[in-house]
Amino acid sequence: MLGHNHDPSAEMSRSRIRLALILTAAVLAVELIGGLAAGSLALLSDAGHILTDLFALGLAWFALGQASKPATARLTYGYHRVGIITATLNAAVLIVIVAGIGIGAGFRLLDPHPVRGVLVAATALLAMLVNTYIALSLRRLGSDLNLRAAMLHVLADIAASGAVLVGGLVIMATGWVEVDPILSLAIGGLIGWGSIRIIRESVTVLLESAPVGLDVEEIRALISRAEGIHSVHDLHVWSIAPQRVAMSCHVVVDGEQTAAAAELLVEEVERRICESFGIGHTTIQIESANPCRSDLGDPGNAPHNHPQPHTWSGLTHRHDHYDER
Repeated sequence: MLGHNHDPSAEMSRSRIRLALILTAAVLAVELIGGLAAGSLALLSDAGHILTDLFALGLAWFALGQASKPATARLTYGYHRVGIITATLNAAVLIVIVAGIGIGAGFRLLDPHPVRGVLVAATALLAMLVNTYIALSLRRLGSDLNLRAAMLHVLADIAASGAVLVGGLVIMATGWVEVDPILSLAIGGLIGWGSIRIIRESVTVLLESAPVGLDVEEIRALISRAEGIHSVHDLHVWSIAPQRVAMSCHVVVDGEQTAAAAELLVEEVERRICESFGIGHTTIQIESANPCRSDLGDPGNAPHNHPQPHTWSGLTHRHDHYDER
């Protein structure tokens, strides 16, 4: 189900993201040089924020490439979690950068340094223009979660560069250099907030938690409402990757149903789950005759064994609605 796929749209997406990576790296270099030349901690902080864009774009580019790799005998779900691990490590590095920005801003507030407002404003304006072009380019690439995350990073950097531009203009007009470290603290907070969100979401995926906003009990209720299903147990919902959600469960059906009828019933349940909750990877175990103790009051999904086979020896139906990639 997770075979190799050569998708022209995916190739086009990777090509545009590659261009965005190159342009973002160029903006990063310009802001680093401009920040050092102007003596502006705000510009250097904005360069740190652009570094988060570079990570986000790199992860989106990397994830598109990894998703096209086929699953193996050992990596049966493929390489979808490589990007999650990388994102966690990157976010941890960014938190260290935020700490450095905070310390530097504190020293600047205590001992203000001269800042060249004209150079700050000119550099920030250039960064805004390039990032606006990148945002317009990414806007046409679709709704993939990694691409949306990269897009949000770029939009946040446009806002941060706008704040630095205003700061440069304030310095030019008033000579109030303290605005520079104040803006750097604000940008550092933006980087830190985004990094903590990445870590939290990554840990949620690695712990195989149900995705935020997806109610497992609503899924249970939807399955239970299907005609012919008496009960549902061992229901598990987890994320393989942020954009790939999987579900497995056992359902008890009328023992008088034929295997073919049960198979059609499961296909209908899978269709409803996919349409209602966007879950494309499902594995449903069909049981008949006596339900397990989960059905007799076990409130959760406590692990248990089936020492005796049920009527159909456990007819299993697994389906994957995801594209072959």
